[in-house]
Amino acid sequence: MLKWHDYAEQNPDRWVRLELKPALRKIRSKLAAFMNCDTDELALVQNTTTGINAVLRSLAFAPGDKILQLSTGYINVDRTVHYICDIHKDVNIIEVPITMPMTDHEIVYQVEKTVQHHLAKKDQSRIRLAVIDWISSVPAIVHPVKPLVDMLKSYGILVLVDGAHAIGQVPVDLKFLNADFFITNCHKWLYSVRGSAALYVPKRLQGLIHPTAIQGDYKNGFEAEFSWNGTMDYSSMLSIEGALEFREQYGEEAIMHYMHTLAVRGGEIMVEILGTQVMTPYDHQVGSMVNIRLPIKNINHPKIETPDYLVRHLLDKYNLFSPSYKHGGYFWTRVSAQIYLEFSDFVHLAHVWKEVIEELNNEDQES
Repeated sequence: MLKWHDYAEQNPDRWVRLELKPALRKIRSKLAAFMNCDTDELALVQNTTTGINAVLRSLAFAPGDKILQLSTGYINVDRTVHYICDIHKDVNIIEVPITMPMTDHEIVYQVEKTVQHHLAKKDQSRIRLAVIDWISSVPAIVHPVKPLVDMLKSYGILVLVDGAHAIGQVPVDLKFLNADFFITNCHKWLYSVRGSAALYVPKRLQGLIHPTAIQGDYKNGFEAEFSWNGTMDYSSMLSIEGALEFREQYGEEAIMHYMHTLAVRGGEIMVEILGTQVMTPYDHQVGSMVNIRLPIKNINHPKIETPDYLVRHLLDKYNLFSPSYKHGGYFWTRVSAQIYLEFSDFVHLAHVWKEVIEELNNEDQES
């Protein structure tokens, strides 16, 4: 990142006016090859939230339209969908309840059952768009994304895949996936610098989609519109090149295998220490993140209900962090198996959580 930043500052006018767009196109070309799509179907954006907003705020919605989403969707996406419904007359949300553990078949069945229930009403309204996770944030579950995409498209529904956690955790083949829209963060698991993501829009739909910030290249085509986001530091996006080189050097399969194995075995180690269980018994639903049930006696403990209490406590006292959340009547933590971690880190985290939860359980008993 610093290489690009320093280079740009040597001659900002030359950089912005002559060199930036070719440099961005080179990155997009390499990233497109990595995800198996055409270069001109890929745009670089700052993050998944920006890409989600570009799609949702560009699409036209008519009165009666519905947007389908999963109950496990990321909060920023959920709020954006609510915003779209607020600014469009009679556009509503259909939420599919997902409570893990579920098999892949059960997830697809649950979504299709919801679609069929809507169609059975025969009220002439349509499900305009479905927003589905490839890997949900909390709980962290690898969804059966290809069967979901195929099933939803068979009903004539546009499909936006939120792949915020996908690239770097699972192989991404966009031609095979055949989604209508796809967005992924490169700064999570691909290891580029924060503020770098990729938005995929196939040529057949590019006339519908525009960036959230409209600039001088409006109506000059998808590539031109997304190649300039105004004056900003583009070095985070350009760092994707270094991330791809790193992965080529050490091997994409080797990196993903190490992280997946660490997540699965690390999860087993943690539940042995905590005396609990992992969320899903199916290893293929685990990417590089594992969900561990925490042995809290009262999931409505006042300190759990206090915003950021556990975040601050973990960071201030132990200098570590793993997000915690409620799901299916239990309290969980999500643990990310990054390449710089090893099994001993999972042991350490388990003992930290054991100490924290014992304190909360003791407080609850005393009160």
